[in-house]
Amino acid sequence: MNAGAALTLYVMSAATVVALMLAVVPLPSTWRRLPEWVGFAGIVATLAIAVAQWGERQVAFSGELRIDRFGLLLTWIILPAALATILFSWGEPSAAGRRPEFVGLVLAAATGMMLTVMSGDLITLFIGIELLSVALYILCAIEVSRERSLESGLKYLITGSIGTAILIYGFALLYGATGTTSLTGIALKLDAMDGLPSQPLLVAAIVLIVVALGFKASAVPFHMWTPDVYQGAPTPVTAFMGTGTKAAAMGAFLLVFTGATQQASGDWRALIGALAVVTMVVGNVGALVQQSIKRMLAWSSIAQAGYLLIGVAVGTVAGAEALIYYLFAYVGMTLAAFAVVILREREVKAVDTLMAFTGFGRARPWAGVVMTLAMISLAGFPPLAGFVGKFLLFGSAVEAGMSWLAIVGALASVVSVVYYLRVVIVMWSSAPEGARPVRRLRVPLSVASVAVAGAVSIIALAIWAQPLLHLSAGAARALMVP
Repeated sequence: MNAGAALTLYVMSAATVVALMLAVVPLPSTWRRLPEWVGFAGIVATLAIAVAQWGERQVAFSGELRIDRFGLLLTWIILPAALATILFSWGEPSAAGRRPEFVGLVLAAATGMMLTVMSGDLITLFIGIELLSVALYILCAIEVSRERSLESGLKYLITGSIGTAILIYGFALLYGATGTTSLTGIALKLDAMDGLPSQPLLVAAIVLIVVALGFKASAVPFHMWTPDVYQGAPTPVTAFMGTGTKAAAMGAFLLVFTGATQQASGDWRALIGALAVVTMVVGNVGALVQQSIKRMLAWSSIAQAGYLLIGVAVGTVAGAEALIYYLFAYVGMTLAAFAVVILREREVKAVDTLMAFTGFGRARPWAGVVMTLAMISLAGFPPLAGFVGKFLLFGSAVEAGMSWLAIVGALASVVSVVYYLRVVIVMWSSAPEGARPVRRLRVPLSVASVAVAGAVSIIALAIWAQPLLHLSAGAARALMVP
């Protein structure tokens, strides 16, 4: 047992416990920022360890954890998303009196996400998914004085619990079909069964796991909770759900399908491909009719899950490589967009409609530029990171003989241009007479830093795509090794 290999999880867990303990300890006013600093220190230290551990696979706790390039690279996505969430909440007036538990719960969710992508066993994978889910249930409902927040937490709890029940049943059937819960053991067992007829038990397990992970990833038709929860949850939490949770869910998809059950790909490639198609189409069409910016971003997130599922459906190293690259780009684009939404929220107290952003780009040109970059990159305009990611995903589908996925993805991207450009047009339009003026409040450095970092990543990941693709290829190859 190499327990030291799990140092990233030790440090993150310690930071989580300390931050949660501070929630019940009366702190003097001079120490009121201590939970945030604990969160910053824990995330930065964990990220440094994750970078230092890059290399060959290590296992801990008899293979329950696999610390390899795949898990570490996804950790590089999850931790910045968690850090951005804490920065978003810094100084938030509505967070007064609950800041310690907010930070602790964000760290707990991030720990669950890390555990998910570093899992070497179905049991560990389930624990990781449940840890992140429970923390997010509470975060969605943390604004107890706001009815929409409580409603979003309850809706997420109910639908998430359904997904959990289906997931554990699917894992149980997969164990019954292979006789092991180890992801490596499952891969070896299915390799030995290669060429034999598919077992009904295995097929049933695959279907149930796809459904359950579809709930977590907001894939259609398991997406029904997403728009309401995204709209009702505090915006920093919504941003975290749209980034960190997406990375963890896609990591779980890759671990189970591209990794453990690769030899049974004939049983799931078409199923996940169909799921990707429906998700892309419904997500983009749903976003077209939204008047709320948060609901529009929720439907956009659903559509983006469809694009990401292409990388799972093809079941190849190229598909996994493209998916990981696009996850990096997607997180940068999404955080940049939500940073602008949060900035506008602080100035007008509530942003329920897209029209609340009318003229905001003219009043805050830098924010207008950030939102414009985020929107056109999400739409897939060249030469930004979103275009590169989609090009790689569609290319991997063509190489794998699934050109129909690439065609649908390209058409869905064309549809998405309508609602993404609508945001840009509204941002740069002149505010109508009688409209609520933009109050010239001081721009919070914490929010501005995330916005700028997200915008820079959109450009940088396109210009210097090759280094990240090299890292992504290494992570994808690690995934394919039993």
